[in-house]
Amino acid sequence: MANQEHLALLEKEKNWVSWRENNPQISPDLQEIDLRGKNLKQAHLCGVNLSKANLENVNLSQGNLEKADLTQANLTAANLSYAYLERANLIGANLRQANLIQAHLSQANLIGTSLRNSQIQAANFSRAQLNRTNLSEAYGRNTNFCEADLSQASLYEAELQGAYFYRANLFQAQMIQGHLYHSYLSYANLQEIKGDRLDLRWSNLSKANLQGSSLQGANLSYANLSYANLEGVNLQGANLRGANLMGTNLEQTNLSEADLTDTITA
Repeated sequence: MANQEHLALLEKEKNWVSWRENNPQISPDLQEIDLRGKNLKQAHLCGVNLSKANLENVNLSQGNLEKADLTQANLTAANLSYAYLERANLIGANLRQANLIQAHLSQANLIGTSLRNSQIQAANFSRAQLNRTNLSEAYGRNTNFCEADLSQASLYEAELQGAYFYRANLFQAQMIQGHLYHSYLSYANLQEIKGDRLDLRWSNLSKANLQGSSLQGANLSYANLSYANLEGVNLQGANLRGANLMGTNLEQTNLSEADLTDTITA
């Protein structure tokens, strides 16, 4: 349960800020607290224990939650736009329909977290742990997932145009009907992904590893697949019109009914 002294200080913003500045060695305990609908814009919550807290519809825009413990917290529809969540622990948290526009989540732990229907435009998830995270129907242009671990994550029908996945790990990710056109996936690990009807138009997948993946009916028109590993990939009925296949490993690749018009091979 939340420390009542810490709760009383939080409710008086000036006292909270002063107390935190004078007691940097103390990690405030607000676990299981109910702050539904509160306005905590620009709140200083760095390192705070908010595990299992109810933060539904809370306004934490521009707040500092670096290294905060938000394990299993309820952040449904919370406003975390421009918030700082670097290295925060969000294991098992519920961020469904949350606003994470331009939020900073570098190296955050989001294993098993739900980000379904969330807004993640220009958010920074670089080097974050997103294993088994649910990003289904999430919306975010120019989102940064560079070097993040998204293994076994769900990106079903996610709208992630222009996203950056440089050296990201998407092993066995569920990406069916996702929209990732104009995205950057160079050197990414896409082994065994389920990407049927995945939209990767104009995307850069140079030197990416897609071994054993299912991309049946995917749209890869004008994508850069140079030197990528497509060994054993199912591309039945895929659109590869104008794609760059220079140096691509196509061993045992299923290209039946695929559109290979104007592909670049040399």
